[in-house]
Amino acid sequence: MWEYLGIAAAFVLGWTIRNWAAKAERGAAALALSDKARDLDEAESRYLQTHQREVANLLLTIGPEPMEKAYRKARRRQDDAIAGGPARIEAELTALSHKYPFFRDFEKIGTRHFVPYSDALDHWPEDDLVDRYLDISQWLALSFRKKHGNNLPPFFDDEDQKVMERIVQQEKDRKLRRRIEAAMELHRLFSTTVDRYGQEQFKHGAVSLETGEVSIRRGATPNSPEIEYWICFREPEDYGVYSFFVHDDGRISRSYYQSNADFTHKVYLTARG
Repeated sequence: MWEYLGIAAAFVLGWTIRNWAAKAERGAAALALSDKARDLDEAESRYLQTHQREVANLLLTIGPEPMEKAYRKARRRQDDAIAGGPARIEAELTALSHKYPFFRDFEKIGTRHFVPYSDALDHWPEDDLVDRYLDISQWLALSFRKKHGNNLPPFFDDEDQKVMERIVQQEKDRKLRRRIEAAMELHRLFSTTVDRYGQEQFKHGAVSLETGEVSIRRGATPNSPEIEYWICFREPEDYGVYSFFVHDDGRISRSYYQSNADFTHKVYLTARG
């Protein structure tokens, strides 16, 4: 009898061990599958963020204004979808998955890794780049919301927008500074010609140089020792101030400003061209 009981106990023990091992194996497999799914989701997100960055840089190459406009529109689309609830989010993700059956279909640049992105501007109009930026951004934003819900801030949030606004302003400053530098180079050529063949009028307020694209005249800020030039740009309209100061040791300090139409307000341009 004890022999049979021993056999039965051994059988139960063996079954228990095998069952426990099978459960452990299934648990390990489930964990490995979960890790792979998480890695795949991360890879897909990084893949699309790379394309988003590529398109955004192309828009910045065109100008900071198109980038700012596209970003603000992307955030409005995100916020509207979130306000519509989970059903709206799922519907928009489904529509995008039909438009782009594979992640590679989001690709817009489609060039070899050593070809400058700027070459893509020869093939893609600005409106097409904006549309692709919006679609990629919407997929990223809504996928992020579907995954995290209210546990994390939206993909496009206030902090993200502050960074965008700072970068866009830096690009605007660089663009204006480059225009000021080009205008003053033109003015130097003009001054050289006048010095050689005539007498330039330096009276404050008098037009020093006038072309179809820019007007440059001498200006002055009260109680400032700097020599100033006030610059009016056309197409697109903008206003800048170039000033310099010669130190006692011969060093020259140069400054660049954005201004208003009557040059009563100046904002220092910190970004270099």
